[in-house]
Amino acid sequence: MAEVYIAKTDVCKYPEHDFNPDTQYPEYPFGNNLNAEQNVAYDLVRKCLYGLNYDRENYGTPHWNPLGHLIEKGNTVVIKPNLVMHKNGNSNITQDAMECLITHPSCIRAICDYCIIALNGTGRIIIADAPMQGCNFRELVKKMHLDELIHFYEDKGIAVELLDLRQYQAKFDRNKVITHKEYTSSRGVIVHMGEKSAHVGSGCNQQYQVSDYSKEETMQHHHDNVHDYEIAETILQADVIINFCKPKTHRLAGITAAMKNMVGVTYNKATLPHRTAGSISEGGDAYQHKSRLKRAADWALTQKIKAENSHSLKIATFYRFVYGAFLVAGRKLAKDTYYIGSWYGNDTIWRTVVDLNYIVKYADQQGHLQDTPQRKLLHLGDMIIAGERNGPVSPEPKKLGVILASEDAAAFDITFCRLMGLPYEKIPMCRSICDNKTFICWKEPELVSNFSQINGRLCDISFPETWKFRLHDAWKESMEIQSRRSTVTEK
Repeated sequence: MAEVYIAKTDVCKYPEHDFNPDTQYPEYPFGNNLNAEQNVAYDLVRKCLYGLNYDRENYGTPHWNPLGHLIEKGNTVVIKPNLVMHKNGNSNITQDAMECLITHPSCIRAICDYCIIALNGTGRIIIADAPMQGCNFRELVKKMHLDELIHFYEDKGIAVELLDLRQYQAKFDRNKVITHKEYTSSRGVIVHMGEKSAHVGSGCNQQYQVSDYSKEETMQHHHDNVHDYEIAETILQADVIINFCKPKTHRLAGITAAMKNMVGVTYNKATLPHRTAGSISEGGDAYQHKSRLKRAADWALTQKIKAENSHSLKIATFYRFVYGAFLVAGRKLAKDTYYIGSWYGNDTIWRTVVDLNYIVKYADQQGHLQDTPQRKLLHLGDMIIAGERNGPVSPEPKKLGVILASEDAAAFDITFCRLMGLPYEKIPMCRSICDNKTFICWKEPELVSNFSQINGRLCDISFPETWKFRLHDAWKESMEIQSRRSTVTEK
């Protein structure tokens, strides 16, 4: 069985910008640098590492090195948070808007300290993610005090790097037209999945698409049995990846947790299939029923992206309005309101996520897939304040006071489904993994927790009703259909 640890507290609050622990733990490497404010994030991360039985014999002493079995001296360690966007797209949320959107820096600081202990003055530590195309990385860093975190380590003579892994950051005008692309210093490596890809045999029309990226470029990387991803070189250079996600509901995948967080390892996001064009009957999964209006909207969106790429901003603006008009009409007049793959029938995004998790584990530094794991991984989830309803970019805060931890990403995600009150069978990614339809192997979760109600096999545990999440609007119908079918079966 795969062990999943759940650390729980009744306090659902993060420290504002001082990320030091409030307690001088025996192993704490920075002496009297303590927080006058309570820091539950640091304490919960520590509880997770102890709960996973890491270096138990030295616990409670200055020699406790819980990540020592994962991290060797001289290693390159990448801490991969979820830094999806610099602002919450839900303008009605004023309190905890950012806290339910991204991995909080207090969680990053805590795990980073334990990486420093394990490396003992050697190697590299890199905090890195590839946010959405329109994320203002500098604004995000400043708003969430990530710059202060880096400066804290600089003052201690410790180099911790903070990187934007994207190929570029796009600036949009008020009409949602790309006016400028600012390229980063990151580099990408092409990884050929070929027949190992979860996309092989999907039966789709292979008209792969990613919002705001060229359809033609995406289809150059994904067609027939060719499935190539351009991964950030930094990720492939890592010996260890600490994946610290922000579990939320998600419009395309249903949930985003440990596995979905790996989308942020990608350098060129045009290589990430999010959906296939058209309705189900047309071999697509962008929406449920055929719709000429939605097809016209899709055409207009393609023309907008082409105009942006050729710097024809006036033409791009024209097609942006055409796209909006057809989309509004399509959602009102068509048989279903779904669009751009944002619904429970999306059969593409989960395959991309599975591919990325396989790459992260098995691709070597040159991007060649090997038969044995090429790096070690640990997955943690910041659910002190998680995100519910219209995630990933417009979530509402769900206060739980929880951090999850496991070395098995699939077990982590299946546990998260059950915790949030969602049968994992309703999430295509989790269902397919459990049905052994992918190359991702998993083991049934065994839960351990400092919360007395949650210990034992996942299948035997009932989570508190108050932990249940409200789903994304586009996924609620899936659960309603399931409930109706269950009712009919009982009758």
